[in-house]
Amino acid sequence: MHDQRSKSHVLLGLYVLGITFGYATFAIAEPASWVSYQSRPDIRAPVLNVSINNENLVTPGYLFIAPYMTEKPGPYIFTADGELVWSGSGGSTTEIFHDLHVCKYGGSDHLCYFQGTQIQGYARGRNLILNNNYQNVATVLSGNDLEESDMHELEVLDEERMAFAVYQPRPHDLSEYGMKTPNGWVMDGVFQEVDIESGKVLFQWNSIDHVPLKDSYVPLGINPIVGDGISNSTPWDYFHINSIDKSADGDYLISARHTSCIYKVSGKNGAVIWQLGGKNSTIDQTNYNFSSQHDARFHEENSTHTVLSLFDNGSNGYRNTSLTSSGMIVVIDHEHGTSTLLQSFMAPGPGLRSTSQGNTQLLAGGNAVIGWGKNPSVSEHTADGTPVYFATLTDPDAMNYRVFKYNWTATPSDPPTLVAQAPAPNGATTFWVSWNGATDYTHWKFYGTTPGSDNFVLLSKLGKQGFQTTYTSPTFHPRAFAEAVAADGSSLKKSSEVNVLVP
Repeated sequence: MHDQRSKSHVLLGLYVLGITFGYATFAIAEPASWVSYQSRPDIRAPVLNVSINNENLVTPGYLFIAPYMTEKPGPYIFTADGELVWSGSGGSTTEIFHDLHVCKYGGSDHLCYFQGTQIQGYARGRNLILNNNYQNVATVLSGNDLEESDMHELEVLDEERMAFAVYQPRPHDLSEYGMKTPNGWVMDGVFQEVDIESGKVLFQWNSIDHVPLKDSYVPLGINPIVGDGISNSTPWDYFHINSIDKSADGDYLISARHTSCIYKVSGKNGAVIWQLGGKNSTIDQTNYNFSSQHDARFHEENSTHTVLSLFDNGSNGYRNTSLTSSGMIVVIDHEHGTSTLLQSFMAPGPGLRSTSQGNTQLLAGGNAVIGWGKNPSVSEHTADGTPVYFATLTDPDAMNYRVFKYNWTATPSDPPTLVAQAPAPNGATTFWVSWNGATDYTHWKFYGTTPGSDNFVLLSKLGKQGFQTTYTSPTFHPRAFAEAVAADGSSLKKSSEVNVLVP
């Protein structure tokens, strides 16, 4: 037996010869931007190049990403070594997928992500929840006759409700902002909390009712993403809501990129309780600043202090407040009206400046995972900020809104996929097998028939080699199947029986 995975870890430049006898052949020209597999030629997963991996300090778990502007946008799960675990890409190149993460729903771990169509700096789409068989168990939509939900946030609350953003165009008098007529349009930054099962809207907040247009740092019409305000298809996105979190007391934490401000919002009446950053901050920043930020999260809160995290972009390409982006942990002292940076997390080396997207995930063990947004990288840091992991998607055009790390256990409802080939009816038979998304198997058993018998016999038991495992038998087998086996020796699932391909 021998490992032939080098033939399947493929596109290092230009795809030239197509698919032959169930596997792909590619030219080798430049660093790989995507990878396909003989057993799953339909998958074109992004390539994750790992440059730092201190295994003694890195937190166990899988990486959850959803890159776009790449060969096949989609939700993907990877090991820390950069090996594909699951591709959820359905093959669409027009839709985007955002915010893939593990969420608690109905008492167990599920996968949650957004899927839809991007329109400049926002999107229209739906929020999906999958079980650990990768079956869709819920699709959550916006309510109250608003536009479809947006890509910037999807958070399951108390295992039964979901908070998400909606970008809602509304007519507004913009004459004082340079419009020649008062008949302008603004983008209202809306969020809803919805009961997942019934779809009932339990709470709705509208930025236009609480945050004045003059608080925006982005001038009307500065670029197509901000909008010129002339029509409902090009509204002025003065606010740009990009994260929503909820405290144990029922209040919300809202991040708005275009006002460079984080707001605590009352869960009772929607009033702004305090605001951090921006033009009218109610809290002083003693040793730091931030701008164009993303992903503000509550972590601890009592009557006198709030600890939160955020991702500081430090720039939107026009207004710059920092040379580099960073993850941040901040404490607010409400008695004195001050805030202090407790810890920052910088990319290794000279750092990175990401003018859009990004997130900060604080892990239970004390480490932090940082997604670098427009720069399609992920880092992990110890509590003191030391980087112990760094990886980047090799596709130079790719972007990835957020990255997360979680433990995850899944048994796909779909069976393993096997492709087998021999160069001639009397030649050796090579088997390629994979089981997209499976986490619990450790070995494969390979079975085949012989030219003299239709009975299947066990040919070999082989340890899992990665997403795909390759086995070559020295003899010819007209038909074959493979069986995924758990560590305790129990059978998990078998592939279909396949005919061995012969030229």
